[in-house]
Amino acid sequence: MTHWTDDFFTGYWSVMQKAAPMSGVAAEEARVLRKILRLRKGSKVADVPCGDGRISLELARAGCRVVGVDACEPSVRRARREFRKAGLPGALHLGDMRDLQLPREFNAVINWWGSFGYFDEDTNRRVLKGFADILLPGGRVLVDQVNRERILRQFMKKGVFKYGEVKVTTRNRWDAKRQRINGSWLFERGGRRARRRSSIRLYTPSQMEALMESAGLTLERICDGTTGLPFTRGSQRMSTVGRRL
Repeated sequence: MTHWTDDFFTGYWSVMQKAAPMSGVAAEEARVLRKILRLRKGSKVADVPCGDGRISLELARAGCRVVGVDACEPSVRRARREFRKAGLPGALHLGDMRDLQLPREFNAVINWWGSFGYFDEDTNRRVLKGFADILLPGGRVLVDQVNRERILRQFMKKGVFKYGEVKVTTRNRWDAKRQRINGSWLFERGGRRARRRSSIRLYTPSQMEALMESAGLTLERICDGTTGLPFTRGSQRMSTVGRRL
């Protein structure tokens, strides 16, 4: 049975990541992540999913030992290529975050830029437990999502955006029963089109705290991961940090 993530992150998505504003903020995002997670030179970090290595590369530049995992083979190839071009060490693996094949040796796991909530409730919980299981004692997991309350207060049924050469038109529907945003996406570039669908479970702060606890993690803080500032109702993003005791 196919899942919407099987083909969503291919093709146009990669082109978008290389365009402003996404390409220009990776270094600052990585700096804030290092501060939030108390990462130092030599800290071992898993970036799951890593995509094209946008954040992984910046963490490696700062001296972290990075392992990236992503289920999209073209993305993993591009990430490896970027690491080679930069002359930086890093292990980039093709893999599914629902079944991480990594040892328990990490200081941190980063699940960045809305890459959580893709699956059903039990599977999302299992994904988080998988993150916790590869942490050393004292290690931290950071899960980043949009701020659900802000999104729903300012809900956009339709949005049109431009990322470099790619025009993106989205149509969104809130499924209150399942607490998911279901999206229909139209990507356009150079006269070509591609349509994709998405479905993401959005969590409240209290729901994320309960989810962390169910995975064996203690909630350490909730903040806006793009700035490191304390989380408020007006924050654009919600980054939840859990610590393994």
